[in-house]
Amino acid sequence: FSNVMLHCFKKGNSAKDIADEIFTVYGSGTTTIRTVRDWFKKFRAGNFELKDEDRSGRPATIDTDIIKTVLTENPRYSVLEIVDATNIPKTTVHKHLIKIGYANRCEVWVPHLLTETGLMNRVSTCDLLLQRHERDPFLKQPVAEKRAEFANRRGVVFHHDNARPYVALAVRQKLLKSKIQQFWKEGIMRLPERWKKVTEQNGSYIT
Repeated sequence: FSNVMLHCFKKGNSAKDIADEIFTVYGSGTTTIRTVRDWFKKFRAGNFELKDEDRSGRPATIDTDIIKTVLTENPRYSVLEIVDATNIPKTTVHKHLIKIGYANRCEVWVPHLLTETGLMNRVSTCDLLLQRHERDPFLKQPVAEKRAEFANRRGVVFHHDNARPYVALAVRQKLLKSKIQQFWKEGIMRLPERWKKVTEQNGSYIT
């Protein structure tokens, strides 16, 4: 349970609190308060190395539970941040994320399975977009055309999370220049086909 202890140590939990939590989750007899204090003594001395023998034979469900706990606390953690917080190898983290059905959506880890409401919303949105495009093929409008509502708009149009305006502009320019115009055109014109697939699959993810 050294991974759990290290994670809780970094959070600032006391040795007693950690021992109590381990007893509650994994049952009594799984560790002792003395063991937790010994690990804390190592951590305070700057020794964060976890022995390989501590991991040998440990049920995979324990790693899974640790990863779930970390993502519950902060679903925006990257894989490397999960590795740093849990001291679980990167390949193992990847394997468990897939196993428990988590997917990274817009830099947030979420359960891959969609709820019934989510499925209905996806179908409704895609159906409305298809109907609108049939009435007015808005995707065929020239991409390079200057639109007054955007040209005169104040502020940042393209802005990824936590980016300063000048960074967002640089990212946008680099992104647009990285592909030829035909690439963007083909991708945009395939959207109706993908909307249709979503409706045909009752909102399920396109595979």
